[in-house]
Amino acid sequence: MKLTFVHNLEDVLKRAWSIRFLALATLLDAAQASVSFFSGSELVSAPTLSLLNMGLALAALFARCVAQQGVTAPAPQGDA
Repeated sequence: MKLTFVHNLEDVLKRAWSIRFLALATLLDAAQASVSFFSGSELVSAPTLSLLNMGLALAALFARCVAQQGVTAPAPQGDA
């Protein structure tokens, strides 16, 4: 199985909600780790952060399966 990028990768990175949800989940993890590391205390409790990240991951999964205007384009014709 050959791994290749989608033909409209730039549009996907700019407009796809799944990318936005995953970026937000990553930022939440980074904020939690940074605050814990530098202050020794937690910004948000671990169960709350886990639930937030789970919600964002589920939203990203759903968004990736839904056609999004400006992102979902027909595949190029011919031998691609």
